Amino acid sequence: HWEDMVRVWEDHAGKIVGVACIEHPDPSHSQYGEIFIQRHPDHPDLLEEMIIFGEETYRDPAKNRVFIWAYDDDRDLIDVVERRGFICRDEPVSHHLEYVIGELPELELSDGYRLLSMAEENDIEKRREIFGRSFDHEDPKEWPSAFSYRELQRAPDYHLDNDFVIVAPDGTYAACCIVWFDELNRIAHLEPLGTHPDHRRKGLAKQIQFAAFRRAKELGATHMPMTGGFEPFYRSIGFEERAVEHPWIKEF
Repeated sequence: HWEDMVRVWEDHAGKIVGVACIEHPDPSHSQYGEIFIQRHPDHPDLLEEMIIFGEETYRDPAKNRVFIWAYDDDRDLIDVVERRGFICRDEPVSHHLEYVIGELPELELSDGYRLLSMAEENDIEKRREIFGRSFDHEDPKEWPSAFSYRELQRAPDYHLDNDFVIVAPDGTYAACCIVWFDELNRIAHLEPLGTHPDHRRKGLAKQIQFAAFRRAKELGATHMPMTGGFEPFYRSIGFEERAVEHPWIKEF
């Protein structure tokens, strides 16, 4: 029923300038009630209408509430949610970090490990396993399905040569990451980035991260933002904090 859960705003020329959606559309999910919005910076006037839509559409019937995450430098959004009765929780949800892409070190992998892109070896079964195992999901039922990964590969901004894996000496995948390039803003994102539990503490995450930086730079990216990852790791390789995100909750 995603058509009922997503609202799109367009300007008079038909250009999309705002989207409201929910990450977990199942009311039984613990994070049901989240309002997730994206809007063009030239249209802060849409924010109140977007929040009202979220309140009406994503309200958690069990907890009788909605919530939204807002960065401390997003004054337009904070003004709207304060006016509509949302209360800020003091504990930060995540930190927005950013990496400025400059000179990069050469790839240095442990003996027997090698870097490949999915353009060189598009093995969906191994790719969906490393996707799941990187986030400590041992049960294959919790990995992305082969169908869903093929659907991901059909996304307009997906390219096989931007989807990296590190292959272990036994041929299994030990680490993975996908580079998504935003040409308009000249920034790149990584989603997801992870290492198999059996291959951690070997520097693989850092090496695949720098391979991703190198690819992003080739594409023309100058910056890479990151939110919600393992912050000590990202800070250790040069990411710097730009903003802090807090949850804002409205109870009815």
